[in-house]
Amino acid sequence: AAASYKKLSEALETLGERGAAEKIRNIAILGLRPPMQQPFVRAPFGTSLYPLRGVVDEKGQKPPSQPQPIDSTPSEGLISDCSLSRWEDVSKEGQPPTFWNLDSLSWPLQLNGEGIVIAILDSGINQNHLAFTQQVYLAQSFISGESVEDTLGHGTMCAGIACGARFEGSEKLNWFGGIAPRAKLLVCKVVPKGSNDYNPTAVCEALDYIKNNHGLNSELPVNVISLSFGSHKYDREICDRVNALATDVIFVCAASNYGSQRDQPIAYPALLGNVLCIGSHSSCGKASSFSAVGRDIDFLAPGENVCAPSVGGPQALSPGSGTSYSTPAVAGLICLVLQYLKYLSPTLYHCACKVAVMMEILLKMATCQGGHSEEHGYGCLVPKEFFDIIPAEIERFIGKI
Repeated sequence: AAASYKKLSEALETLGERGAAEKIRNIAILGLRPPMQQPFVRAPFGTSLYPLRGVVDEKGQKPPSQPQPIDSTPSEGLISDCSLSRWEDVSKEGQPPTFWNLDSLSWPLQLNGEGIVIAILDSGINQNHLAFTQQVYLAQSFISGESVEDTLGHGTMCAGIACGARFEGSEKLNWFGGIAPRAKLLVCKVVPKGSNDYNPTAVCEALDYIKNNHGLNSELPVNVISLSFGSHKYDREICDRVNALATDVIFVCAASNYGSQRDQPIAYPALLGNVLCIGSHSSCGKASSFSAVGRDIDFLAPGENVCAPSVGGPQALSPGSGTSYSTPAVAGLICLVLQYLKYLSPTLYHCACKVAVMMEILLKMATCQGGHSEEHGYGCLVPKEFFDIIPAEIERFIGKI
């Protein structure tokens, strides 16, 4: 097939169709599928934005409706600033849950995050869950006297959305894996057992550990750090560490769930200028009512009425709402972008590890490229808009940043 693609590209180039020839050559070299044939257009907020990646039954019926939020009132817990829902296993209920948050992000199926390292600082992970049998490269607790085991469920859900894998029997639960299931996962537990609040000292120690052991020049450098927590109080120790690492690592941070309830609803570290600040949108593409509003919002991602692996068993799945869950979706998507650019060119890959460059790449996917609003940022993300660009154009585009 690769040889046939090569001959076809040479014939097209002879005829002067250089753009088509280059796209065909890219398919031959990378093994990537041709662009999706179905129409894929941008839609205004409030309408369905994406073709579904999920399954339908043998009669062609749509999956059952997504689970409803359990709690709609933000609490004062620092993890809860970004997550609205408590843990509840829905994997054993009569109807399997739907994962519209993963279905809504359409990307080349050959991309899976392989070769990219993502760190998630949160409440730990359900080490017995079948979605993480091979993904976890390293799991470490920075809470004194505690294992990395997750009792809250928050960290496991975030990890599942970013890079959980499918497992035997998962199709019956409508679970087909997270966004980057072959990415290497570094789990850092920074939330004590029985608490919704992250431990600031643990966060600092985790960031120091990443800098000293998985920095740019290490054997296995961390590319992306997902932070689904925040505080409206400025913590110099944490923010200084984020700023120091952000020169070589892409931070993806949850905006918070205070909507417009505060004068400054966006929490730190999402409020820092050298991180990506992520809000939440619903399955219709509308900004979630709880999603923080402000000029620092960069993008919206699926975070309302979502479902993901959680605690409670090896196949546990839980519903939830919050910018906590839109954040790892973007972090997983960034893993796919970095994997793709690594295939194209090491130079492009290294350039894209800078947050300023990744910001411009994500803008190519955004539904509101032409303008920014405090509610939507630059809008929802449509990955296909970037992955359909031919490699030569990507190289020119990144070279200009």
